[in-house]
Amino acid sequence: MPEAKILIVDDTKANLVALQVLLKPVDADILTAESGEQALLAAEQNEDHIALILLDVQMPVMDGFEVARLLNENERTRSIPIIFITATQDDGQIEKAYLSGAVDYIEKPIRKTALISKVLVFLDLWSLRHGLELEVEQRRVAEHRVEHLATHDPLTNLSNRRGLYEELSELIYRSRRYNFSSAVIYVDLDGFKHVNDHFGHEAGDKLLIQVAESFKGIVRQTDAVARIGGDEFIVLLTDIDSETTLITKIEKLLTEASNPLDFKGHNITVGASIGVALYPDHGDDVETLLHHADQAMYQAKNQGKNTFRFFTEDINIKAHRQRELQDNLRKALPNDEFTVFFQPIVDARSGQVVSAEALLRWESANLGQVFPDEFIPAAESAGLIPELGCWVLKKALETGAHWNQQFGIGLRIAVNASSIQFRNNLLFDTIKEQLETHAWNPDLLEVEITEGLLLDDSPEVNTYIEEISKCGVRLSVDDFGTGFSALSYLKNYPVNTVKIDRSFIMDLPGDKENAVLVQAIIAMAQGLRLEVIAEGVETAEQWEYLRSLNCDFVQGYFFGKPMPRAEFEDFLVAQLEKPIEAQS
Repeated sequence: MPEAKILIVDDTKANLVALQVLLKPVDADILTAESGEQALLAAEQNEDHIALILLDVQMPVMDGFEVARLLNENERTRSIPIIFITATQDDGQIEKAYLSGAVDYIEKPIRKTALISKVLVFLDLWSLRHGLELEVEQRRVAEHRVEHLATHDPLTNLSNRRGLYEELSELIYRSRRYNFSSAVIYVDLDGFKHVNDHFGHEAGDKLLIQVAESFKGIVRQTDAVARIGGDEFIVLLTDIDSETTLITKIEKLLTEASNPLDFKGHNITVGASIGVALYPDHGDDVETLLHHADQAMYQAKNQGKNTFRFFTEDINIKAHRQRELQDNLRKALPNDEFTVFFQPIVDARSGQVVSAEALLRWESANLGQVFPDEFIPAAESAGLIPELGCWVLKKALETGAHWNQQFGIGLRIAVNASSIQFRNNLLFDTIKEQLETHAWNPDLLEVEITEGLLLDDSPEVNTYIEEISKCGVRLSVDDFGTGFSALSYLKNYPVNTVKIDRSFIMDLPGDKENAVLVQAIIAMAQGLRLEVIAEGVETAEQWEYLRSLNCDFVQGYFFGKPMPRAEFEDFLVAQLEKPIEAQS
């Protein structure tokens, strides 16, 4: 019985050694060749034994394409399958590889799992051809392997989406037949993109393998675990005997997902958002259960991450509303359904209006008035925020330029910017364009960002923050205090202003804890030479208290609600004659 051999062809000895190490688990004799000439000779001498040739593209004298052509022209070697190893992702090169006679290609750097999976397929084919086992048994083994590859994730060896559908269908059948409850648990890792971006895909792969192994260790033989996307897993639990047991299992999944990975001296940690759908309560077919578990997972992610939520009808209603909002949002801008309102920001000491925050409002032709806390998240998930944000910026500066010219004042305009707008250069380009169009003093434009954006720490975000600041545009941190830990980050960014979140203001001065926090924020921010705006001021008592703390600016219904352009103009005229303090 002949022994299977694999011929590795590479002009670099280090690469030959590395490939031999990677192929150690494979049951085959490894031959090596350091040139095209050696490869042709070795192939001819071992024609009946070679199951596969791993052929490097870039070689001197005779490159991989020429070697493949000559092998295919030789009747004795043309049947030997060739896999090219290439460092390029050029489609033309890849096409050339196939035209030269290759059956597949592997990109450098080589992933062990992918390499071995491909090699094993061709070893199986070689074994079949040489009759190492009975023909019937050979076919069964080969079909099983092909089916396994078709239904399993090569990285984690968990079921893939196709395999999951088969397992979930079987689970539903057994649950229906034996009348027991089952759970579909949708797990999405929190912060996985950061791992790939900062530590590389090798770290990401190792983390996914670790999570997969830990999840398999939690479930029973009758349960199942699948990986259906980059960082998305499905856990199927059968025969749920109690809610307590189920919750305990889910909490174990959360714990295991957050176990740190030791990678080259770094402890890498992620979390998980989990959604749960139950059979038969939340659905009795594959698509419905997966969809409802997915909805519940997004609910968990929106409510702070690293937690879990069960599907409810309320979630379904919210999802339907989300789709309805998104459909109408896509028509809203061309149909001129949006309006920009303005709310005054007042100097805390003088009572003089010094700036105005531009706020987007939507009067939908189909849905009526829709409030920002509902349509803004829908616009973000639909990918409409960059376009909407730029529209607001244009309208706000156009209006502000008119006011400053009409009234002879230097009114600052504040606009909100979503973190999504800092993922490309559209916002930055629009700012530059509008500053030039309206001959606008950049110091009179303030872009409001969130604490979460400062904590993002991605290169592209940092770049755009720096570029906007270099233009002379001011940066303000909105809703400050809700992520209090971000205070230490302020010194690392070109921030001019912080806005204390209204939740800390509403019960002042009676709420002692909030009073201490507000006092600390004002003191520390001003210690960093930052101006402070307190939003949500609704009483004269709150205003007086904030003035006593040396707060710079105040904003809220006490001074004026958000108003459409014409109403705000009338308001401005009145304030120019008599500041708010003088009127009170």
